Amino acid sequence: MRIIIMTDLEGTAGVVDFETQTYPEGKYFEKAKELLTEEVNAACEGLSEEGVDEILIVDGHGPGGILPEKIHPKAKLLHGRPVPIYWEIDKNWDGLFLLAHHSMNGTENGNLNHTFSSKNIVRMVLNGEEIGEIGMHIYLAGHFGIPALLISGDLAACNEAERYVKNIEKAVVKWGINRTCAISLSPSASRSLIKEKAKIAIRRISEIKPVKIEGECELIIEYISSSLAYSVSKRPDRELITPTKVRIKGKDFLEIWRKFVY
Repeated sequence: MRIIIMTDLEGTAGVVDFETQTYPEGKYFEKAKELLTEEVNAACEGLSEEGVDEILIVDGHGPGGILPEKIHPKAKLLHGRPVPIYWEIDKNWDGLFLLAHHSMNGTENGNLNHTFSSKNIVRMVLNGEEIGEIGMHIYLAGHFGIPALLISGDLAACNEAERYVKNIEKAVVKWGINRTCAISLSPSASRSLIKEKAKIAIRRISEIKPVKIEGECELIIEYISSSLAYSVSKRPDRELITPTKVRIKGKDFLEIWRKFVY
């Protein structure tokens, strides 16, 4: 069995602040990366105990969130920028784990909530429904027939994933109070929980199905500034529809993803 793990940093227990923890100039950035790496390792340990043959960790945090020297010995790491357009999700994996994820921008009680950019994007709307990174990743995996088996992060992020995959396994490691405040489990408790949930997710793999969007798609991205929206709209296949909103159309979700990423 082969499992791919897409990581982020903001959904890690103990990580609650952008400026000091998730931005590379933050004084606790390296410590936050260590906390994330150990949560990911806990999932890898659970997968190993369940007999998973291959594990690929994708470092999904923009400036990097994983410490390569500390990853689990049975895992491989995809890191650096730019990552491949589909971050290897198109390579016949049996399941996807979304670890240390956050909710979309503006989510009530969503700790470190944002949508792909904590500074530039207000919201994204796919086919009339607001969407964040969790939904986009679930749909990308689903396009290739891969089920999203497990989500870890705060309660808001886990509930967001459940909107797309009703029976996804959830590891809630913190509870958001607001965007930069939360109640977290201890690092040891969060790792124990993630390890156990990883094992349960693998045992339930036959129950959890891929989620795929069929047919034509439209993605509207609202930026915080009109100058940024104008600049982005000059890229191929993008249309400025208001001073701050850009529209992308595609024959299917995969085309939308390609245009959005590039």
